[in-house]
Amino acid sequence: MATFCLLTCIWSPATKAADTLLLDKVIATVNQELILHSDLEAVCKQLEWEGKVVDESVKLGLLRELVLNKIFLSKAALHDVKAPKAHIQRACDARLASLIQQVGSEAQLVQVTHQSINAIKKGLKERFKAEYLAAWVYQHLTKQVVVTPAEVEAYFNGLPSHSRPYYPASVEVHQLVVYPKVDAARRETVKNKLLDFKQLLLTGKATFSDLAKAHSDDPHSAAKGGEIGWVPLGVLAPAYEVAALSLKCGEISDPIVSEFGLHLIELIARKKDQYNTRHILQMLKPTEEEIKLAEVELDKIRSKIVAGTLTFEAAVAQYSEDKETVAQGGLITTPHQGSDLLPGLLTPVESLDPEVYFVIDGLEVGAVSKPQYISKPYKSAWRLLYLKQRVEPHPMNLQQDYEKIHHDLLQKKKKESVDKWLQTAKSEFLIRFSSEYQEVEQLLG
Repeated sequence: MATFCLLTCIWSPATKAADTLLLDKVIATVNQELILHSDLEAVCKQLEWEGKVVDESVKLGLLRELVLNKIFLSKAALHDVKAPKAHIQRACDARLASLIQQVGSEAQLVQVTHQSINAIKKGLKERFKAEYLAAWVYQHLTKQVVVTPAEVEAYFNGLPSHSRPYYPASVEVHQLVVYPKVDAARRETVKNKLLDFKQLLLTGKATFSDLAKAHSDDPHSAAKGGEIGWVPLGVLAPAYEVAALSLKCGEISDPIVSEFGLHLIELIARKKDQYNTRHILQMLKPTEEEIKLAEVELDKIRSKIVAGTLTFEAAVAQYSEDKETVAQGGLITTPHQGSDLLPGLLTPVESLDPEVYFVIDGLEVGAVSKPQYISKPYKSAWRLLYLKQRVEPHPMNLQQDYEKIHHDLLQKKKKESVDKWLQTAKSEFLIRFSSEYQEVEQLLG
């Protein structure tokens, strides 16, 4: 496990009141930073949710990682490292979209987590900010660590044959996603509908709350009269935030477009680094004809790829509208893909979404699927799947797994480098454990 990975749970179900005292017990401190029993339980549940077995030794290792991350965060503060807002926002948006897709809808995510969307977003931003800072320190401490080809070979040859892992069947899959386009006339109709709502509000013939409850396509905020609640800067969709912050308190915007549809926004109040708004959302739902047109257009792109006049990579860069994967050339990864899986571009087939697996299972390497209809948060879409490579199950060997072996050895050497640094750095930090976790102190070295 890479030491810089923050072992924090994005969300966890609400606990019973009887457990509260136990969950809130302080089990470790690093300087003035606290680690609660609930923090440890959350990361344990996260790993169990990912299908991993969490026994007592694993739990102690997780607490060691939590302590180490607190040390890293303290080190980042000493260097005055700042997490870039744009990077954090992209990570937050992508993870939230993934969570919504996993549970089915935004409303279901709220129900499952017992948290508001705003609370989930805030937690995500805090998590990714901490991860970035801890990762910066880890990279700073290990930037001089390298592994040579000779070391890789020696490391592999030194592994007993019975301890060499057996790798599952794995694939590298890319996707190209397009969304149906809503007719301009219908878009204008929706815009005019919102302008009519604004006129009713300005003339006092209706209240924002009543209109939101009756007409907003955002069920979570509609139930509260359209009110989203206090959110930090940088959490909501950029177009929404820009429009909201350009208003005076009590002022109502013209219709603005975001990835979710068209909004009518009222700024309720604003503080230095957060603001509260209410909105009426009108989602732009494509018709059957518009959905079909998107399929036809995607099939034309596929024909160019199949004919060899356009590479899949170039097609993704030119046409794909999926923000989560376009920067990686459309590469599909699993939600919990981590250092225990194959590094780089390969994903074990059992970790793939079933909809992806059943399509690529019938493809030859280098082939592109026909357009596949998929359900995305807030909007439908069509996609092409491209099977770039497939690796059959096999025992570890230098020919097929050099990258993986190199990765394992590099992580081993980095961990040794961090552990060596920790021996001298521990004196800079006041680290304490509760009585039942004293043995973790020995794990720190």
